[in-house]
Amino acid sequence: MKSDFFSAPLALAALVLAGCGQPAAPTPARQGPPWNVVLLCLDTVRADHLGTYGHARATTPALDALAARATVFEDASSTAGWTKPSVPSFLTGTYPAQHGVYEGSARNEEGEVTDLLPQSATTLAEVFQQQGFDTAAFVHNAQLRVGNGFEQGFDTYLQASLDAREIRWHGLDWLDARTSADPFFLYLHFLDAHWPYPAPEEFLARFAPLETTARFRGKDSKALYAAINDGEYQMTAEDREALVALYDGALAYLDSELARLFAGLEQRGLAENTIVCVVADHGEEFGEHGKVGHGHGLWQDLLHVPWILYVPGKAAQRVDTPVSLVDLFPTLLTAAGLSVPPGHEGIDRLADPRAARPILAEHKAPDRYFQAMRVGNEKLQRRFTPPKLGPEAKELPIRPGTRWEIEFEARDGKLLATEIKPDDGEVDDDPELKGPLVKLGADSFEIAGVKVHFDDDTKRQTGAGTAGPALAEGLVVKVRGAIANGALTTDRIKFYPADDKSGFELRATVEALRFAGGSGEVTAGGFTFAITPDTDLDEAAPQARKRELSRHEIAEFLAAGAADFAAEHGYEVVRSAYGLGRDPGELTPTAFERGTARDAELDGLFRQLVQKRIFGAGDERQLDAQAIQDLRDIGYGGE
Repeated sequence: MKSDFFSAPLALAALVLAGCGQPAAPTPARQGPPWNVVLLCLDTVRADHLGTYGHARATTPALDALAARATVFEDASSTAGWTKPSVPSFLTGTYPAQHGVYEGSARNEEGEVTDLLPQSATTLAEVFQQQGFDTAAFVHNAQLRVGNGFEQGFDTYLQASLDAREIRWHGLDWLDARTSADPFFLYLHFLDAHWPYPAPEEFLARFAPLETTARFRGKDSKALYAAINDGEYQMTAEDREALVALYDGALAYLDSELARLFAGLEQRGLAENTIVCVVADHGEEFGEHGKVGHGHGLWQDLLHVPWILYVPGKAAQRVDTPVSLVDLFPTLLTAAGLSVPPGHEGIDRLADPRAARPILAEHKAPDRYFQAMRVGNEKLQRRFTPPKLGPEAKELPIRPGTRWEIEFEARDGKLLATEIKPDDGEVDDDPELKGPLVKLGADSFEIAGVKVHFDDDTKRQTGAGTAGPALAEGLVVKVRGAIANGALTTDRIKFYPADDKSGFELRATVEALRFAGGSGEVTAGGFTFAITPDTDLDEAAPQARKRELSRHEIAEFLAAGAADFAAEHGYEVVRSAYGLGRDPGELTPTAFERGTARDAELDGLFRQLVQKRIFGAGDERQLDAQAIQDLRDIGYGGE
């Protein structure tokens, strides 16, 4: 009997594939479970931008057709607002407090490090592999690179810069190359709806002209994203409309390749005995809370994700009970007809789709830790910030190999540092010099006595990502480049408003420091600055320095009861409650007092979770230069 798994758009894709070198005869289908399993993760895809979740635009006809024959979880939540903590949660059925994968590019004394999924974790792929499945993964996200632990249980694991078409090809080619009759587990992770939106222009222009979205596309848009998220640029309604149109176009491209993937499965005779499960690792913000992108909090825009589960022979249904992606682990295994090992936190949502329980999420920044808990439509968010380092921390952290922002004046032939504060750029980034330009020539000008060379290829932009004005004496600009022999060649000139009266500023890595008794010198980016008692060191001095929060310290205070531990150890705690029924956008918080029932419930839940943690001190690795660049290419770290 011919499968009606696919709707008209997918059937059309099947016809297209038939003429593109695909196998002429389908692979004979096995009858009955254990079923084959295809797990698709759509990186950065919000649930509310799919048609089956109510989006007005025709972004996802292929996914909508799949959803019409599947179980659709209308209110599924990720355990985190970005990839690195989220993916291991649905691959293992555990929370970040247990698997410990909080960060993807943090710094320690040696340089950039990343958290690893522990070898002791049990992944979906390992369970499938142990129960006789062939396993393969083709993924695009540098956070999931080989060596970070996500490859556990996969016979084949490829992480590379692949678009949706290439991932689809790899997946179908792997199916064609198989020689065994064993069932298979295939995991595909797509990055096409993630900045910098590497989709064909015909899709990016589907919902808005390319000229209106250009400022949000490609690597040059990183400066605009940073300006928005740092509060330096206020998005307009037109900005938001353009960004959403671009995102929807990239999602439409991804969906078109999923149509071809689904058609490829049907052509191979696999539609009748293959489970197809579609999720996203997190969502995306378009300025709803003053920021764009993701990885900065636990808003519903970042947590609410699609979860579509097609199981052969199972009637379509829609489940409105709030569920967590930790539930995917037992649900997918039992759907495939397999036994589920212990050690996970999930609920089999096919067997018990309406079981109610709190929905939990976490986020770790270098110096803060966030929690969220939903009970029905009530949501509590908490943010914990450890106390700043006090006077007992004797070492001034301005040391060689760290990056700082130095504001300065040029006086009597010397450079005097007026303020020194930390900079969040990468230590190997080129210095950035800001100030009013003088001595403008055809191909050079000066800032603070440094000659800056430029040419016709030098990019010119404002903080909003738009093209900059003509160069003119006295304009405040920022340039980037290595300084050698008193000169700098720049590849970009960033313009500031004509009324900007700010002085000189350098962002660079410190090369040398001499400091004692409140005075000294600091050398950075080829400049040497005098430090005097008048230099503002408030943000650099130990008594004002932020203290980084390790995941082991998080485990300690979770085990002790977060609220009590925070009060005893001087943590700043911010609690906010939201009623999602009346305020789905989380725009009107209500402060929670310490000691409420919800606080106690949240503390108790995390105390139980962290007692079952599996990560240890060695579950991290040093990042090499290529790994760091791969992360930068998708928006992590410096420019």
